[in-house]
Amino acid sequence: MKFVRQNAYNNAIQRVRVEFGTLIGLETDEDAYVVLKELPTLEMMQLNEAHEKGHVALMKFFHEIMPHILVDHNLYETEEKKMTDKAVTDFIFEKLELTSKIVSEYAAASFFTRLNKAEEK
Repeated sequence: MKFVRQNAYNNAIQRVRVEFGTLIGLETDEDAYVVLKELPTLEMMQLNEAHEKGHVALMKFFHEIMPHILVDHNLYETEEKKMTDKAVTDFIFEKLELTSKIVSEYAAASFFTRLNKAEEK
């Protein structure tokens, strides 16, 4: 058996779906979502550095990296035109409660959180 990126990439890279519709005035959380992929290795190291520097550095890091790890969303500029990944990121970071929900759920569900828990043992 061999690894073929085109066939196996989705199984190799973890993804986290965060739903937040009610935070932006929709009926249910399922009405709005983003899907973020696992951070690449270098960005994982940068995350650890940002975490050590405090909340401001951590939020700046996520604002910078989010367009690059955003793999799906259902946010639209018009009825037919989907928002760009950068526009979605900027929208998320306009509201503290929304930013906090997405970053915390991503962090709680993602690979690096499990890695940190394993290191604590």
